[in-house]
Amino acid sequence: MKYLFVILLMSFSYVGFGQKLSGVVIDKSKIGIPGAKIKNVSSSTLAISDSDGEFEISADEKDTLMFTYSGFDTTKIVVDSEMLKAGNKLQIKLVEKVQEVVETNVIRKRMSNFDVGFLPPIKDVQIYTGTNAVIELKDLNGAKSTGNPREMFAKIPGLNIWESDGAGIQIGVGGRGLSPNRTANFNTRQNGYDISADALGYPESYYTPPFEALKSIEIIRGSAALQFGTQFGGLLNFIIRDPNPTTSFEFTTRNTGGTYGYFGTFNRITGSKGRFSYQAYHQYKRGDGYRANSSFFQHQAFAQASYYLSDRSKLRLEFTHMNYLTRQAGGLTDLAFETDPRQSVRDRNWFNVNWNLLALHFDQEIGKNGTLNFRAFGMVSERNTLGFLGKVTQADPGGLREMLAGRFKNGGAELRYLTRYRTNNPEKMKGAILLGGRFYKGNTKSEQGLATDVDDADFTYRNADDLEGSSFDYPSQNIAFFAENILFLGKRLTVNFGGRFENIYSASEGYYKQYVIHPINQDTLATYLVRDSNEVLRNVFLGGAGASYRLGRFGKVYANYTQNYRAINFTDIRINNPNIVVDSLIQDEYGYTAELGYRGVIRNFMIYDLAAFYVFYGDKIGLAPKPGTIQKERTNIGDARNMGIELFTEIDFLKIKNDSSKYSLSWFINAAYIDAKYIRSKEPNYVDKQVEYVSPIILKSGVRFRSKKWSVQFQASYNSSQFADASNSVIPSGDAVIGEIPAYLVMDLSAHYTLNQSFRFELSVNNLTNQSYFTRRASGYPGPGILPSDGIGIYGTVQYTFKTK
Repeated sequence: MKYLFVILLMSFSYVGFGQKLSGVVIDKSKIGIPGAKIKNVSSSTLAISDSDGEFEISADEKDTLMFTYSGFDTTKIVVDSEMLKAGNKLQIKLVEKVQEVVETNVIRKRMSNFDVGFLPPIKDVQIYTGTNAVIELKDLNGAKSTGNPREMFAKIPGLNIWESDGAGIQIGVGGRGLSPNRTANFNTRQNGYDISADALGYPESYYTPPFEALKSIEIIRGSAALQFGTQFGGLLNFIIRDPNPTTSFEFTTRNTGGTYGYFGTFNRITGSKGRFSYQAYHQYKRGDGYRANSSFFQHQAFAQASYYLSDRSKLRLEFTHMNYLTRQAGGLTDLAFETDPRQSVRDRNWFNVNWNLLALHFDQEIGKNGTLNFRAFGMVSERNTLGFLGKVTQADPGGLREMLAGRFKNGGAELRYLTRYRTNNPEKMKGAILLGGRFYKGNTKSEQGLATDVDDADFTYRNADDLEGSSFDYPSQNIAFFAENILFLGKRLTVNFGGRFENIYSASEGYYKQYVIHPINQDTLATYLVRDSNEVLRNVFLGGAGASYRLGRFGKVYANYTQNYRAINFTDIRINNPNIVVDSLIQDEYGYTAELGYRGVIRNFMIYDLAAFYVFYGDKIGLAPKPGTIQKERTNIGDARNMGIELFTEIDFLKIKNDSSKYSLSWFINAAYIDAKYIRSKEPNYVDKQVEYVSPIILKSGVRFRSKKWSVQFQASYNSSQFADASNSVIPSGDAVIGEIPAYLVMDLSAHYTLNQSFRFELSVNNLTNQSYFTRRASGYPGPGILPSDGIGIYGTVQYTFKTK
């Protein structure tokens, strides 16, 4: 079926279109404008400029073409015979009609020299202020097939990364002292819609889109993050590449081979005709893994179709599928890690995920200054873990294995309306206001019981109707309203303020089984079925505000304050362990983030961002001894505060004297100092201790040489030592769950060479010096114990692109 689809598209691509007119849409600085709309008024044909501002449209002599882009004056031309001559390329210059577009152009110019930059104040139906960054992946160095997060996020300061696997199947990223666990402290989205398991009750991300498919990654922190949710970390938004607007059919294949039996292939088709555009891709990768018992395979597929209902309204449908199966090598003790980090003491542990997402987008321009966006999304997914999950000091006794399953069903809709406005004196004040609402409903089912006694990946319960462990349902519902306003006061001062109202419902209902075991022969003397239910309903209002002041033409100082909130999730209100009780007065976590920074660009050779931040994390939830008992209690153990300084700068030495140099030699440094401590706690031993999984010093630096065809980069990544628990234990426990995580320094080398428009070659060497290190001590899956990071890995990629003229 898929081959028939490709053949039809290829046949479709050769249908005649008449005469073709090509060109580029630029601004007054001669920078290409991406996403500009070109309409043939005579024939109603529509085209969109690509990321470089280039376009192609069918036209005949005397046809009228209209060029439009938000924030620019509309331009019209009449086609003449000279324009239609072969080889001629039009150059259409658009004129800005509002001041904030100037900053957008500066940002776009930065993108032509650096892989990272800052988002404009206004983009589509979003307002961006405070600490924000966009990573452009088009020419980014690094192992994209394996999705090495050290390289992909190398220029974003303050991020601590868990390296759970060397194939990029899952990433774990935390910022400013927040836990990296499956990126749960970020609101994680793809093209603006949720992709985590449950945005409220279980905000962990088991799905990461392939970096080979991405156009960019947006990271939003500060007051503007309230548009997207209440998370302490802000927004992490993966943007899939747009369909190619200049051809009816394009095919790209990328094939990667590497160490530890790695093979990956990524194949994409895309194209546009008139008002319709499409794309679809499939990624497959497999490998034996760095350690014994760590083989894997993964499939990812994505399909998108877009149609302009008119030149002012657009409809887009997207479907995403991902499934993978990995063999889990389990954790190691400290001694075992020092002896051989590649060994494994588990050979029957498996993990699989099946993720399915559907999203619908509708965009409508209203009047001259308004834009409406509606997005609806839904997910049906599951994840299963299987094996012996006891302490690493215990050998797998064989026999029946333990299985934990999660089933996720959720859906929602979000409506946004943004309009620009101007006063009678727009030189003194103008702005934009964003209004929006969101409805979200989810249900998660979590089960635990015994499965088969074989060695392979058989995810079947022995007694599906009477599980030996537990079975819980977790329904949730969320209604939210948000507003954000940005004011441009003169040419230098910008002020923004906004708020968010949340109505949140969370519940838990199910059972677990409690067993009485004979102390000598380990026979089961009695079994008790314990039922438990809980529900929480609350209304929350959060606010934020910020300001920025332009110093010179391209630099600005900015300040932000925003309130944060984390609703109690499923694991906070569930009881399935007789040794743990839940505090009946447990509350949601709350806090705020404040920041002060200075960022900008110096001509065409330097970009910089320096920020100081303070994060207050109140009523942090965790386990603490319950007074008067031998049990532990899940409760609000206390308050923490994270403060620090972040710095990013990149300098292109060859462009200091010559902005238009064909060569580039740049050096970047990304540094963060984070002081994260508990300032109040029910457990006195925690006060003044360092928050777990926070490296006080995070440093990344690299050098890159780039020409028209070549790009070579070397980078080093350093994390200072960190602790795995709030008591700051340096001496590791016997099961390796508690203890220090030593400092580590890792080096990576990457290069790519573009032969022509069809062929590109890439080479990556990860962990160049073959360091033995780890980033995590797991308390449960996929450990427990130390999870070693990968040793040296070498990967080569060949890319081929074909497109019709």
